[in-house]
Parts: sequence; C-alpha cells; structure tokens
Amino acid sequence: MTLLLFGVVLACATTYAQDRSRALRVVYLVGGIAHDYDKMPEELARELKASLERKGRTAEVEITKDLAAFDRASLARTDLLLMNTCQQSEVSPERREAFLAAVREGLPIVALHCTFWSFQAWPEFRQVLGAFVPGHAPFGPMCVQLTSDAGNLAAGLPGRFELTDEPYYVNERDPAMKVIAKTCDVYTDGDGKRRDGVETSVWTKSFGKGRVFAMTLGHDRQSQGSDSFKRLFNNGVQWALRLD
Repeated sequence: MTLLLFGVVLACATTYAQDRSRALRVVYLVGGIAHDYDKMPEELARELKASLERKGRTAEVEITKDLAAFDRASLARTDLLLMNTCQQSEVSPERREAFLAAVREGLPIVALHCTFWSFQAWPEFRQVLGAFVPGHAPFGPMCVQLTSDAGNLAAGLPGRFELTDEPYYVNERDPAMKVIAKTCDVYTDGDGKRRDGVETSVWTKSFGKGRVFAMTLGHDRQSQGSDSFKRLFNNGVQWALRLD
C-alpha cells in the first residue's frame, strides 16, 4: 500500500506540464569540495526561474546541501531535481531506492559538472546519469562544438563556442546517450597519455520514464555566467521538463 501510494503521489507530482496554475518545485542539490556552493547556486537558481518565466511558468527553487533531497517524500513533491554536487558521501539504501524509483516513474534530472564524479560507491547513480568522470584537464579556455543531434537544445547557440572551464574526462558512456555537444580538442590525461578521442560534454538520455540532461560544464561563475552556458542550460531544463 505504501509503494502504491508513493506511485500515485509521484504521478501527481510529475503531471506539472499539464497544470500551469501552480509553481514548479525545483530542488537544487549542491555541496561538497572545490567549488562555490554558497553564492553561486543562487545565481543559477535566478537564471532558471527567469528562463521558465519566459516560457510562462513560475518556479520555486529550493537550494540544499542535505541528502534528504533523495528522500521518498521530498522526491514525490519535486518536479525537477537539479544537481551540481562534488562529494563522496554515503547515500542510504532507502534513499537510493527512492531516487531510482522516482526517475523511473518520470522525475526529470538535470546534472551539472562535478555531479558525474560524485557518489562513486553508488553504481546505479552513474547508470542514471549515463557516464562517470574520473578527473579533468587543466582549467582554462576550451572549445565546445554542437552535434547534429542537438535539435532544439541548440536554440540560440552557434555551432562552436568557447568558454573558460574544466574539460572533463568522460568515461563509462552509456551507448544509448544522445550526444549534444563535445569538446573540439582531444586532451591528455593526468599521466600524459592522449585520450582516445574528444570528450562528450553534454548529452541526454532516458532512465525509465525520466528525462536526464547531463552537462559537464559549469565550474565557476565565469563559466556559468557565459551566454553559451546559460542558453544550453536553459534549453536543457526545458527539455527535461518537456516544455521544449
């Protein structure tokens, strides 16, 4: 009965696209090492809300460092789970199961930057996201190119653009992912060995009924403040929410 009730509640929570009268509830999970998780998330939350308002939708964004974002009750009230976290904290079996069930039933996910390095003791988390990042090339100017599969996600963007960020090494790539953008260059790893090819920077995939928008970019304010990042991020949020 509990699982049935959860399914009913989650089904109600994920019919947001048909109910334009209420604000979307976005949970933004942040926290961990090596990044500004105090001020920077507020700026991206404002960008997300403004972008959705231009689409005629309002949103409430809850920024949290608490892994209770993975709790069953929280997920049942969430319309979009946005993550930019850089940590190896243990996630309980109950929270793992709740997260996987929610995405399978349609919870949209937008994952940024160090999230693909996080929670390495949780292999199913990598399966949801579609890849694992073990590290990155040095921070600096980098070139990104869109692919022919970008579709509406390329709206407002040139075929190639530059930003200052960390080129992530992307391993364990899900063969079913749709590559939206990739690096223009091939990098060397930490041991000086040339990588096999360019890196996948942005992709989409499905996990059950849930849409997953994955974007390895977004290290700092300079990256997240660039027009190219904001356009691609906003397009990805709208795609994940099926507002595109």
